[in-house]
Amino acid sequence: MYLENLVLKNYRNYETLNVRFQNGINILQGKNAAGKTNVLEAIGFLSYGKSFRTQKDTECIKDGCEAAYIKGGIMRTQGQLSVEALLSRQDKKSLKVSGQPARKMGELFGNFIAVVFSPEDIKVLKESPALRRRFIDMEISKLRPIYFYDLQEYYKALAQKNALLRSRMKQEQLGKLVSVYNEQLAQHGEKIILQRRSFLQRIEELSRAIHRDLSAGETLSLRYKSSVKSGDIRQTLYDKMEKSLASEIEQGFCLYGPHREDIAVSLDNSEIKAYSSQGQIRTAMLSLKLATLDVASADFGESPVLLLDDVFSELDEARQAALLSRIKDTQCFITTAVPMGSVAGAVYTVENGMLKS
Repeated sequence: MYLENLVLKNYRNYETLNVRFQNGINILQGKNAAGKTNVLEAIGFLSYGKSFRTQKDTECIKDGCEAAYIKGGIMRTQGQLSVEALLSRQDKKSLKVSGQPARKMGELFGNFIAVVFSPEDIKVLKESPALRRRFIDMEISKLRPIYFYDLQEYYKALAQKNALLRSRMKQEQLGKLVSVYNEQLAQHGEKIILQRRSFLQRIEELSRAIHRDLSAGETLSLRYKSSVKSGDIRQTLYDKMEKSLASEIEQGFCLYGPHREDIAVSLDNSEIKAYSSQGQIRTAMLSLKLATLDVASADFGESPVLLLDDVFSELDEARQAALLSRIKDTQCFITTAVPMGSVAGAVYTVENGMLKS
């Protein structure tokens, strides 16, 4: 698949933009703060239904404006489609696929798949488990919209259970009500855990080979740190929750389940966030993103779009060549503050909210 054209209105620093792209490498070059990343963010919005830079949609609206609009024309093997997003300071955002409203995020996922790597992504491996869970949940949701539904149902039940745990209800009465939510959490939690395990198993094998090429031989490994080690996941998860009621009441939240799990990432058998340099962490995260690209390509029979924000400046020529070799059949958008004469592709100059080829 590839993005044929992009239309923006009052998005970030763009008042209007209507540009066509080539199915190959597209280089966006310009000074810092010129708006290069804003274009990548808008493209990603068409895939995720949200920004990869902020949780607040209103931050994407141009200063002084009440609404912003994004539209992408997309070509897939089965034909053309369009994705639109209307962001408003007053109302909820509106998403459409080929003119039809996408009332749920699950109706958006899978139509246009973009994999993005930005400098901020190194936080995924350096900081809290919540970022690693968010990374894997987002990537799986794009491939399996039903997974996103299970996540929504799980977190809805979790919020209701936690509210009960923080109430002043007597433990006997509370236990009966909490058990109802424990059943729901175990049901959806089992599906989430199984999908996460399967996805991580796939990207570990792929990312290990990719990382070996990009890092000159380091071994990357992943391990899912689950609440349930083996056996009947649903029953085991339910039993753990039931037995921990007293502790959960004391702490005011659910102690077991996918919302508490993590991904352990290592380089040459050493924990990456504790022992690796910033450059090593960046290369490892890039390898994981490229592995998700390969998984999506295998599942959909066509390559997603790859968005690389200021990545090439951190790679030497050998690693640049290794990366370009891997994405030769992929539409790719690359932002850079310096000319990239060694990379063949369509070049767009970004300046003062304008994009010129």
